[in-house]
Amino acid sequence: MKDAGFAVFIPLWLLIVGSAYYYQAEDDKQYADKIAYKQAEMFFHHILLMREWNARHGGVYAPVTAQNPPDPNLQTNESTIIASDVGELTLIAPGYMTQQLAELEHGHSGIQFHITRLEPSLPENTVDEWERTALHALQNGRSEYKSLSDIGGVAYYRYMAPLESEQNCSTCPPAGNLRSGISVSIPAANIDSFVADRIERLKRAHLLIAAAGLVAVLFAYWTQSRLNKRLHKAKSHLQLAYLDALTLLPNRRYYDAFLRKEWKRAARHGYPLSMIMIDIDFFKAYNDSLGHAEGDQCLRTVAKTLRRFFRRSGDLIARYGGEEFCVVAACDNEQIYQLAEVMRQAVESMHLPHPDSKISAYVTISLGVATLIPKEDRNCADLMLYADQALYTAKHSGRNQVAKYAGYEPCKPLTTQ
Repeated sequence: MKDAGFAVFIPLWLLIVGSAYYYQAEDDKQYADKIAYKQAEMFFHHILLMREWNARHGGVYAPVTAQNPPDPNLQTNESTIIASDVGELTLIAPGYMTQQLAELEHGHSGIQFHITRLEPSLPENTVDEWERTALHALQNGRSEYKSLSDIGGVAYYRYMAPLESEQNCSTCPPAGNLRSGISVSIPAANIDSFVADRIERLKRAHLLIAAAGLVAVLFAYWTQSRLNKRLHKAKSHLQLAYLDALTLLPNRRYYDAFLRKEWKRAARHGYPLSMIMIDIDFFKAYNDSLGHAEGDQCLRTVAKTLRRFFRRSGDLIARYGGEEFCVVAACDNEQIYQLAEVMRQAVESMHLPHPDSKISAYVTISLGVATLIPKEDRNCADLMLYADQALYTAKHSGRNQVAKYAGYEPCKPLTTQ
């Protein structure tokens, strides 16, 4: 992975972890809401069960105390009785029991529940605005009503469901009356503390995940950087092993390996392979006249000029040794001759002064070209030999020219490669 890849991955990783945290935090908040309303619903059904138990027994009697005075709303001759062993007893009807339980629960947990109706006959059944809205919703066919609302400036999860009259209850409203309901209110603070604790644990967990991911990324980056340095160093050494340090062209070792590979490929596909041997004219005299430093510069300049003509992966120009260069190209004999002539003209057009040349005032080159269609009974050394013989002909025919090897029949023009 490149540096840019790591730079993109780090914010992407943080975005993924952050998104996961946000999603889970929101999911936990919604789940907490469900828990609150489910708890309120369970309270409602428990209240119904206790009222049903009370109604089945026609109410229950309990001793009259300061905490348990007679129900002031109960209009019956049996509201109080005298028992010889315990004293005065008062009747606890379902409504009075519900009121007492509500007071106890509110003092214990802060949870409130309240019997109410749209047109209350008793002060303790007076509705607030939320309960009025809920009762209207129940009256219009809703089976339950729930939402987050305030009571005295404090947030509550509020739930209401209809209250139908219990059987066997002489003090309850008539059966089928759906204008009454029981509201259950769960303090939001009870749930908020749970949510806050859960979210705090989520935050710590995701921070740990994010940090672990960053450490892993940085470690991977450090490891890859070290590996890249080693690979770059190994590649540099490999390039140096196959590169001529002076001209920066492939050297003789690389040239030999390349020629063998291309020879096999050409033999497999049956297309011609061509070679050019190149020699700088009177280079020894150039060195003797201007010195080896200028000779090295001359080699670099000629190599730079020749290299411009090679872009295909199947072509190669290399420094063969001394002032000699060699070209391998997958083309026919006419094409290789044209290429050699273009190269000769390009070097001559440099107008690089040569004070001791016997044929020109400038540096020139001689070139020998040869072409073969590789076959099993031939060797790539044959192609090198023919190109070298053609170079010999060019040099002994006046130099600054291209000569073809004439010891074999010309190859047909290349049609496919």
